[in-house]
Amino acid sequence: MKLEVRNISVGSLVTSSVPIVIFVLALLGGGVKFFIVPDPQLAPMTVLQKVMSVGLYSLLYVIISSAVLVFSAFVYNVFSGVLGLRGFTLDIEEVHDHE
Repeated sequence: MKLEVRNISVGSLVTSSVPIVIFVLALLGGGVKFFIVPDPQLAPMTVLQKVMSVGLYSLLYVIISSAVLVFSAFVYNVFSGVLGLRGFTLDIEEVHDHE
């Protein structure tokens, strides 16, 4: 069965679990950046400053990544809906459970 994605709901990108997943990944990346990888510029920072830096880094990362996703969905909707170009096609096979 072939399915074609003709429209991506921008609201579903913002209200789904995608920003939460990006936030968790940004927390991990920020933790590695500020706590594990030695950087001479970060040496004078206290632990509280590093924790606050990880939090701010994660929030900014989520905002920027969500903005890129929303813009990409908007451009996709314009190309596939308004201009009439083909959308993303998925070829899905049905799988039957044999018991």
